Amino acid sequence: MKFPALSRFCVRARDSVRSFLKRPTGISEHMHHVWFALIVMAVSAICLLIGFDFVSSRVQSISQVSALTERVEFMVTQPHLAAIPVRQMRIGTGEPALDGKCIEGLIVPGLHANVIYGRVGYGPLSIRIVPPDADRPNTIAGEFEPAGGGRPLALKGSTYVETDSGCGRVPSKAPSSVAPPFDNPPPMPIWGLARIGSEFKGVESSDPEPRLLLAGQMKVSAKAIEILPSLLDLRATLYPMTVLDLPVGSRLETYTSQPRSSPDADGPDKNGPAFVPNWWGTAYADSQRPALSLEVATDTPKLALYRPNGHDPDVIEVSRMNQVFEDPNLIKLYKLLAVFAIAAAALKWRLEMSKLISDMKNKSETK
Repeated sequence: MKFPALSRFCVRARDSVRSFLKRPTGISEHMHHVWFALIVMAVSAICLLIGFDFVSSRVQSISQVSALTERVEFMVTQPHLAAIPVRQMRIGTGEPALDGKCIEGLIVPGLHANVIYGRVGYGPLSIRIVPPDADRPNTIAGEFEPAGGGRPLALKGSTYVETDSGCGRVPSKAPSSVAPPFDNPPPMPIWGLARIGSEFKGVESSDPEPRLLLAGQMKVSAKAIEILPSLLDLRATLYPMTVLDLPVGSRLETYTSQPRSSPDADGPDKNGPAFVPNWWGTAYADSQRPALSLEVATDTPKLALYRPNGHDPDVIEVSRMNQVFEDPNLIKLYKLLAVFAIAAAALKWRLEMSKLISDMKNKSETK
């Protein structure tokens, strides 16, 4: 229904240009052509922008985040892709068969459960799994699959898992005075709607909660528009847009019109209900580095960065205007059109010069 309006706008613009060409302006022919070129460029730019607004509902982008953070959380959208390997960890859960025991195996969080990875300094690694309806009794947060291949056990209510030196495996021949070597926990997956860091708050106890994003960098890339791939070979490839440093104490998440207490999907908007933003990557605890090392990517088109001492977020987004001027395929198309325009101008100049020379010869012959 919007395309006829675009067509009418372009037709009116074309008629206006034609009337401009026919209308006597009283200016030189050179200036007349200059003004004509400016009008054509302006009309083309407007039609191009409106066309992008109708044809492409959003600019497809990929953001890659490398960060050092005490906390990262995500809402699970595919449980088996978010399965967490655990070893040498102690669990606290509503299931009596597991509560307070050392575990080794695989934790599969439930759908829409909120998974929180945390580590303060060089301290222990913690994993918290909060089911979507945690207020109800005996809510299932996921299940635990033992490493030995035993029967999976349900995780009831909010579940907390933490690395514990008492769960370490000490070789039987080793002297009792020798402490077991540090065993880095396996990398932990991230798959869902993520949030990196938390609000900057003062320490409330001698055992602080993991909160801070300590350092990070984000690389934003966009997907080029595919233009006649069989003819011009302009295919949809990724191209770099910008690199941003994430301030300490900030929080990065999917942009929503109103802040929410947990990561959630954007409501239906111009992106359409079919598109579901997602985050994927890994977090791991390294004995040689503090907090958690994070490598994560997202195809969320709009991100929000909340900084300390501020209320409104900084919005990170690849706009259509960025695409118009930085898309490599469009730039190649502009250059191709410029070559055609120069060739057409040269041809016109050649014809005018031939006509001028012919007129001069005719005048000389009549004399």
